Parts: sequence; C-alpha cells; structure tokens
Amino acid sequence: MSHGHTNKRSQWLAAIAAGAVMSGPAGAHGAQDGERAVSLGVEEMDGRVAIELIAHSPVAQALEYEIELIGASRSRHKGATSVAAGERHVLSTMKTNVSGTWCALVSVNEESGQSYTLSAGDCESD
Repeated sequence: MSHGHTNKRSQWLAAIAAGAVMSGPAGAHGAQDGERAVSLGVEEMDGRVAIELIAHSPVAQALEYEIELIGASRSRHKGATSVAAGERHVLSTMKTNVSGTWCALVSVNEESGQSYTLSAGDCESD
C-alpha cells in the first residue's frame, strides 16, 4: 500500500499525543500537562512494538523513570538522568514481539516533585 509509511508515522504520532495517558498529582512546583519532562513514543509493525521515552523538559532538571513493556515477554528498565531545558532526546528505547495485546507503563519522578505515569497499549487487561 502506498500510504504504509504515512500510516506508521500517524500511529507513532497518535501514540505520542493520545497513548501517553498521564496521571498523578503535580508537585508543589508542578507543571501543566504540556510542560512535563518526558513523553512516550510508540511504533507498532509486523508483530513488534517499539517504545521510546522522549525527554523535552522546559527546564533543566534531574529525573528518574521506570519502564515496563509487556508483550510476548516482560521487560523492565530503570534510569536516572539529567535533562537540559528545551532539548529533545531519547532517554530509552525498548522493543518486544507481540502476539496480541501489549502494554507499556512508565513511571516518572521529576526533580520538581511532579510524578506521573505514561501508558500505551492495552494495559487494562494486564
């Protein structure tokens, strides 16, 4: 199909915009939803899913994160890093095979005190 690349990119962008379900209270100096330091990018194709944790903090700060990706297997990754203000970069990439449902969960704790969870996929059934 001639629009395959467009559809894949659309899925990726839709996952970043809508698939990153965010919850949790903002800290005392917490930012608005649009000012959170990280987002989750997702790409699905040919029985595989790839997720990227993308930093785009409006302020320079330290943060900690924990990613769990559940598909044909379960993978976890923890990290702590400092991010520069206004710079976009990928903090982590994870891939897995899927044969049905999958779920990605990311817990984020920002230096500002703001904590939230990003999710994508079918996390309700897990």
